[in-house]
Amino acid sequence: MNAGKDGEAAWAGIYHGVTPAASSSGIDVIVILNSNNTYKVSYRYIDKGDEVFNFTGTLSWDEKTKVITLRNNDLPPYYKVGKNYLLQLDMEGKEIKGSLSKNYKLQKVPTV
Repeated sequence: MNAGKDGEAAWAGIYHGVTPAASSSGIDVIVILNSNNTYKVSYRYIDKGDEVFNFTGTLSWDEKTKVITLRNNDLPPYYKVGKNYLLQLDMEGKEIKGSLSKNYKLQKVPTV
């Protein structure tokens, strides 16, 4: 495991960003990764009201590839961990290419 201070996984934390969506101005995404290998993901479609879709489950961490896999069939399952960010990968675990690729980066929210 990628241990940080006090033995906590360095990737654990809260990440936020707005990813592209075909049917709205984007998806407001919050990903919470816990060091006990659980997660919570919240989606809210911008311009589509205030409804929030929440998902929870377990995750696996691959130290070699620096990829977290969320175990849930309803979500994009793969995120590459960078320094203070997550990069959402495609459904096959590959980086998304093209003009919108930078929009799949979720920034780590600083904690107090």
